[in-house]
Amino acid sequence: MELRQIKHFVLLAEVKHFNKAANILNITQPSLSKSIQRLESLIGGKLLNRNAKSVTVTALGLVMLKHGQKILREFERLEQEVTQFHGFDDRDLKIGASPIPSNSLVGPIVGQFLRDFPDMSIELKVAGWDVLYQQLTFGEIDFFVAETKATELESNNLITMTELPPFKVIFCCRPDHPLTELSRLYIPSFRDYPLAIPRHLPDSIATGFEDLFEVQRSDFSGLVRFEQFHPINESIISGDLIALTPEIAVRNQIEKGEMVELVPYIMPSIYASFSVVSLKEKSQTPAAKAFIEFLITRATAVKLSLAEEKQTA
Repeated sequence: MELRQIKHFVLLAEVKHFNKAANILNITQPSLSKSIQRLESLIGGKLLNRNAKSVTVTALGLVMLKHGQKILREFERLEQEVTQFHGFDDRDLKIGASPIPSNSLVGPIVGQFLRDFPDMSIELKVAGWDVLYQQLTFGEIDFFVAETKATELESNNLITMTELPPFKVIFCCRPDHPLTELSRLYIPSFRDYPLAIPRHLPDSIATGFEDLFEVQRSDFSGLVRFEQFHPINESIISGDLIALTPEIAVRNQIEKGEMVELVPYIMPSIYASFSVVSLKEKSQTPAAKAFIEFLITRATAVKLSLAEEKQTA
């Protein structure tokens, strides 16, 4: 049984006329008749009753019609998803991002991108890197931006990673926090206050602070593991919460004077390494390639801007 034969039968059963069906299919009526006869031979029964003016569907034909329509719908859906997977729909761009780069890198360039590509439709999905990778493999997004160091992505042979400039990870708090009054700040001083850290903070980084982020320590003062920084923003500004986060996530708050960076003595050097992740076997559209270039430009500009701000501070 061939898909072509199923398509011929379903259309003929729906329009109920050989000439009309043949015209729609752009084949001759004898060719359509032979296709239906071959299908009936394979099915082992009559699918249509023919007369001079029209055709009607037999009981067996109704069974074939029900399943044939379903097969054609599924095949059409398959074609659409394969087309999307290979990036042939160059007017539809689906982008994934973890929370911090979605707010700091992806979001700010969408408007500029649409000025250069006004006919584009953009869908932005925000999630953790593990969820985004699953969406990428299922063809639900074209690429995503996330922190990729110390994740399973580093050893994944199915993907291509375009690294963006790394951003320093800092401690931050409100400007009048008690710790800002200390002449020399040490990390153990943080133990007296509630802390906030990224939910996906790699163990290799967490252990660099000994047991600071462990809830079992005797002087534990509270811990928040956040997926997105925005929900805890007010708690930092108005309370004693201290957050460990990539500098890019709090750039605006520091510029406005709502937060300050805490620089403890002998602070481990930590950097957030964001990358654009795509599948090796998937072809990117010109628009997708252009958006990635926008991302690289944006990340580089923010990196330089942060460095200049520190020099003038």
